[in-house]
Amino acid sequence: MQLLACTSILVFSLSVYYIFGKAVCVRYHWNIEVPEIICVGFFLYFAIFQVIAEIMIFSRQKLHVLGNTWVMVLILLLIIAASVLYSEKKANRKVLQQVSEEKKAKPSAGVRLLLALMIAAIVCECLTAVLLQRNIGWDFAYYIGNMTTSVATDTMYLYDGSSGLLREQIEMRYALSSFYMNTAWISQMTGISALVLQKYVMGVLGVLLTNMIAYSFAMEAFRKDRAKTYIFVTITIVLTVFWDVYDTSAQFLMLRNYEAKSYCANVVIPMIFYLLYRIWKDDTKMRNWAELFVVAFASVAVSMSSLILVPALIVIMLAAHMLVDRRLDAAYIRRSIYCVLPNLCYMIVYVLYSGGILAMEV
Repeated sequence: MQLLACTSILVFSLSVYYIFGKAVCVRYHWNIEVPEIICVGFFLYFAIFQVIAEIMIFSRQKLHVLGNTWVMVLILLLIIAASVLYSEKKANRKVLQQVSEEKKAKPSAGVRLLLALMIAAIVCECLTAVLLQRNIGWDFAYYIGNMTTSVATDTMYLYDGSSGLLREQIEMRYALSSFYMNTAWISQMTGISALVLQKYVMGVLGVLLTNMIAYSFAMEAFRKDRAKTYIFVTITIVLTVFWDVYDTSAQFLMLRNYEAKSYCANVVIPMIFYLLYRIWKDDTKMRNWAELFVVAFASVAVSMSSLILVPALIVIMLAAHMLVDRRLDAAYIRRSIYCVLPNLCYMIVYVLYSGGILAMEV
């Protein structure tokens, strides 16, 4: 019964991400496909959730206060998104008509077969990574402990996830990210175990998002050649399933897909790389920079492992771009600073905490 409920939550989550992403695309006239729309919506969701959750965490509010507040905000955001979609529908009637006409053109039998193989590969990857894996390590127990303890005590990061004892200080290493508290408030409201939610809902979601990003990258690299895109995604899945080396992002996806680290390795970093690839091709499109900012802003919310990795990747890639082009563009540098600024702010807070300057007593 809980697995059926988890399926409903997964479908609802994907629907929310799609509505958020679609509203942004319609509002700013971004012409992107459904997989990328869902990815944009996912990062937008956590960017907004992070702001509310951090306020609640550091003001030591109860978990149910976060849950109730976020539900109200989520309903409001969905209403706004729906109104944007409705109001812009008539203005974009011609564009929508062109899109519908393009969809009428049926792909060849070979392309349909490749699509079927890709879908089958994704399903097999979900089964392999989520239903069949039995990895239970210390990290798993600790993160699940943080969530279950939060649900049981109606608090957030005040109790230790392994011992269950009340902390003396809020642990910034975990409290600066709202990823696990998103699962905790859902668990508290639905009565479904946080372990089940994290393992199955977030596990399957991680696999789906990973393949959506691979699909988006392939569509960009192969200039919307769907046959090559389907082949590329299928090959990446096969390599992921059979590449049995632990210290790879593939093994994080296969064995630790319920953890924020897996989302960093397989969702955040690939999405950043994909957007930087687009910026490398054309650094004048504001859509590319806007997407990069949203993903960077939400990166810490999704995983604390993104704290240094994301700004480092952005700085390295953009510096390389300027060196190759042999130009020093002020606008280019300014936009890059905007994208890394959120992580720099988190970094300052964490450094102050690590140095004992900033401490939040429980």
